[in-house]
Amino acid sequence: MKELWTYDKEKRFSSNGERWHFVYLDCFDDNVPYEETPTAWYFRNDKNTIYGILKYDKRKENPHRDYITMINRIMNKSEFRETLLDESTKDIWNKNWK
Repeated sequence: MKELWTYDKEKRFSSNGERWHFVYLDCFDDNVPYEETPTAWYFRNDKNTIYGILKYDKRKENPHRDYITMINRIMNKSEFRETLLDESTKDIWNKNWK
């Protein structure tokens, strides 16, 4: 399976002014239909104190209307964000895709 990592270069801020960073992981496999491939969005705050991931084993399972709606929910809805926290994702921020 091929992976494509994309760092969101847009400066994103929550409603309380905290800056957030997002990375999108897109997976491809010639033997699997695109809507059946996994996908993930990694996120962290600018202070490097909160790390998390929103992932789907199959792309078609993603219920969010669009990217902006999804990241706004992560940044501004702490009860939603808390279900996605994963300290082990801290390591992906060492990659050189920024």
